[in-house]
Amino acid sequence: MRIGIFGDSADPQCAAVAREAAALGADTLYVDSRALDEGQPLSMLDGQTFYLGNPVDDVTGFYVRTIPAPYVPAMQKDDSLVLYEDWFTLFNQTRERAAYFLAWLLKLSHRGATLVNGPHAASVMQYKPYQLHALRSLGAKVPRTLISNDPAAIRAFHAEVKDVIFKPVLGGAITRTLDDEALGRLDTVKASPVIFQERVPGDDLRVMLVGDEIVSSVAIETPQQHLDFRDDPVYSSGGAQYREVVLPEAIQRFCRSAAKACGLVFAGIDLKQRGKDFVFLELNSSPIYMDVELKLGHRISRALARRVVEGARSVR
Repeated sequence: MRIGIFGDSADPQCAAVAREAAALGADTLYVDSRALDEGQPLSMLDGQTFYLGNPVDDVTGFYVRTIPAPYVPAMQKDDSLVLYEDWFTLFNQTRERAAYFLAWLLKLSHRGATLVNGPHAASVMQYKPYQLHALRSLGAKVPRTLISNDPAAIRAFHAEVKDVIFKPVLGGAITRTLDDEALGRLDTVKASPVIFQERVPGDDLRVMLVGDEIVSSVAIETPQQHLDFRDDPVYSSGGAQYREVVLPEAIQRFCRSAAKACGLVFAGIDLKQRGKDFVFLELNSSPIYMDVELKLGHRISRALARRVVEGARSVR
């Protein structure tokens, strides 16, 4: 049998899942997210799907590492990004390519294929306000949060909370501190809402969950604690260390319930821990995990491959 991987064969996580799938007796079909960018042949003919000229409807289980999204083509010029002169045509081409892949994934989901994670869940996870709603509805502890484009409301929130950070509603940028310089530029938020949150002290925890199984739970350790560990040069260069953390049963239940509420089979869950206090920050539908797997031996790729292979075998 075959399973599929939506992603780049050079991606270490994709390669690791493929190796584990092979150990379970499954071959891997890579569906490169750049295939349409490179003009590779893809077709849907009367409900049948062809990739690189070959039929692929026998593949009923997929690890979805990436889902292509439309983007505005830009280039660096001097000290700023500028659009290409033909940006509108190029943007619409990226939109059509992304729509093709998304339609393929939706079709697979409709047919009952196993997708880890499917496009519904992956798209929902982009919207952080919904994640916070889902966590609150379960009774999980989350930071005090204001999502607003109203400078007056933001100043009032800052005056009350004092130590405030901010980040985009859709994600994709590093968390920043709402300091005096940022407060002086608040009029710019009128154009679009921003997430403002109480800063939560404590250790950065990353929990990896596949189905109901928590396959990894670690504290991320670097020489200096940064507001956002992704911005830490030690972390980004691969020099971070990880300490295994045993979560209380109640926090494990919250992790499982949060993933289910957001439709995630595979989830990376970020928390802050201070003593016995755990605060949920957000969920990620395609978290990066290979550094933890290699350094601590947590078998995250094996759990992913098993979920996809067993799911594919159960599909008729």
